[in-house]
Amino acid sequence: MKTNTFFASFRLRLLCAALFLLATNAAAFAQAPASTDSTSDFLIANGLKTIHRRVSGNEVVAVQIYFRGGTRNINEKNAGIETLLFEVATQGTKNFSKSQINRELARMGTVIDSASGYDFSVIAMRCVRKNFDKSWDLLADMILNPLFDEKEVALVKDQMLSGLRQQDDQPEASVAILSNKLLFASHPYFNSPDGTIESVTALTSADLKAHHAKILGAGRMVAVVVGNITLPEIKQKIETSFGKLPKGDFKNEVVQTFAKASTPEFQVIKRPVATNYIRATFAAPPLDHPDYPAFYIASDILSQLFFQEVRVRRNLSYGADATLLSNRANSGFLSVTTPKPNETIRVMFDQIDFLQRQVIREEGLNSIVSGFLTKYYTKLETNDAQAARLAEYELLGGDWRRLLTWIDAVNKVKPTDINRVCRTYLKNFHFAVAGDPLQFDRDLFLSR
Repeated sequence: MKTNTFFASFRLRLLCAALFLLATNAAAFAQAPASTDSTSDFLIANGLKTIHRRVSGNEVVAVQIYFRGGTRNINEKNAGIETLLFEVATQGTKNFSKSQINRELARMGTVIDSASGYDFSVIAMRCVRKNFDKSWDLLADMILNPLFDEKEVALVKDQMLSGLRQQDDQPEASVAILSNKLLFASHPYFNSPDGTIESVTALTSADLKAHHAKILGAGRMVAVVVGNITLPEIKQKIETSFGKLPKGDFKNEVVQTFAKASTPEFQVIKRPVATNYIRATFAAPPLDHPDYPAFYIASDILSQLFFQEVRVRRNLSYGADATLLSNRANSGFLSVTTPKPNETIRVMFDQIDFLQRQVIREEGLNSIVSGFLTKYYTKLETNDAQAARLAEYELLGGDWRRLLTWIDAVNKVKPTDINRVCRTYLKNFHFAVAGDPLQFDRDLFLSR
């Protein structure tokens, strides 16, 4: 459907006006992320790498310990094992009982939690400076000496299984899972880090102990510390706690591409819902790809266009979005809930056509980038967020130092780059929808 020139110009003016308000604050965050003066790294003899960023402006210390591999460490039968393992590890160790841990964490105001993803798992700690030593002792013991008590394993399994059952009951979660699986077929990502009801049910304390022994190698670990802690202090802590670990046999292999990336798909989950749920996953450039900065901005622009056209102008949905992720084998997705799925998707496709055909003016893009950077810097205000971003570039972007040139790369994006990346990546959508099958025009959904 050909885009009317007047409305194309009108949409862009609305977009620039909305982002201009954000742009005025961009300079305030100009020194926010990392600089070569305050951020450094070091390796200890067994290969464990630590990234340290000194932040003296507050008394919060963020520590994040990453384990590489993610879904490459699991299979269909034990999917969910690392999610379970690290959660149980925080519930008791050989040196600290669960009650001792809970009491100490509450007394200090320290938070320790964990998460698992497609490319890595992480156990993270946040504390105030005066409680750093004791908090570190708890964190290190959880990593090195988890108890894996059978009662705690059963309790955490029940919690995970409850979450998995709720996923099946929630149409939004159901379409997200199915859409991912359509793209991730024959790829390690097909086995979700959360696992399945079948795989999590089968896991035992013995399985966790064996998997822990397998992944506890310094060569797959990366530590990130951000806060008012000196480099010598961190070196001493890392050496003392983890210096005796074996390097292990982990190899950071080249990531597979998605075998079905170039084949659009469409599947319906028949549900008696008041509104239809739609999700379209597609292959996208990873963090270390030259196209990533341009496509990151393009995704942000597309979200703004969806907001204006789908929600504000036509009132077809309260939520239409375009999201770019940051995995080693990367993807993005379009999502919307609407009672009029065909009309809504046509409008969303029109916005994609607009970005693929039209070249934004230089001054318009500059305003958009300024607003984008303001939001980006705002998200990096906490030490936790800075640690996560450094880790993301180290684990997924090739080297944490590339974060130092991220802003330069964004500022170099040209209007023609936006046009080009939209043509390259906004296609071959893997649609999963929930609702009445009769409401969906299959040919329409498969037309891109």
